[in-house]
Amino acid sequence: MSTVDRVQHELMGELLRGELAPGLRLGQDEVADRLGVSKIPVREALQRLAALGLLRFETNRGAFVPRLTVADAVENYALRRALEPKLLERAVDRLSVVDLAEAEQALDDDAGTADTNWRFHRALYRAADWRRGLAMVEILHAAVAPYVVLYTDALGGADDSDDEHARLLDACRRRDAPAALGLLHIHLERAERTLVASLEVG
Repeated sequence: MSTVDRVQHELMGELLRGELAPGLRLGQDEVADRLGVSKIPVREALQRLAALGLLRFETNRGAFVPRLTVADAVENYALRRALEPKLLERAVDRLSVVDLAEAEQALDDDAGTADTNWRFHRALYRAADWRRGLAMVEILHAAVAPYVVLYTDALGGADDSDDEHARLLDACRRRDAPAALGLLHIHLERAERTLVASLEVG
């Protein structure tokens, strides 16, 4: 892994864990010091993340974590609804004991809602064996992480999300693809609807 790849990986992890707040400026010097690298790989990694839509550059100001908007919420969830059911449908009959155990562990883990949300979904999608598809969904989960934090922490969605995850995992254990796909649709639609309503008021 090159230094640029490592910096990109570290920053992607911070986005997935919801550690980079919307509107936060990512200064090249600060990131370089924090990760113990020079500014050159940091600059390239920030540009890569911006090209993926995970950061934005402002003229003469640098890189920022995008603020939460209705338009971004709608786009992120539309893309999730387009891609994730396809991965889940392919994966259900191929899920291993390890995959199911990792998904269950994510449900039991208190490490943080955005991170555990991604680890849960990744465990259920990985068996689809679509590497590009999974990589695309990882980018979407990094983009949606601050929305997940808002939904679960501020908008009271944690209980619904936990219940939907548990029911989804149960359907996957039973290899019931139609039930799993129906639950995934409900899960994504409920979160989007709640978030859009909140952001429109805000």
